Amino acid sequence: MGRGQTNVGFVRCVVDREHLDALASLLTSGALEVVIDTTYPLADAPQAVAHMFGHHAKGKIAITV
Repeated sequence: MGRGQTNVGFVRCVVDREHLDALASLLTSGALEVVIDTTYPLADAPQAVAHMFGHHAKGKIAITV
């Protein structure tokens, strides 16, 4: 794939106890790491959305209460 191109695919997500347990195991073991780019307070949610749509985040954007 050349520079500037994106390959998009769809994945069907099934949320059930088995999958949540597997995800919890991966997180607990450290095999999976969630990278948080920035946290915003709820009052700044519009700025969080603008940050997300700007495609500059290097990880997840979290909104805190």
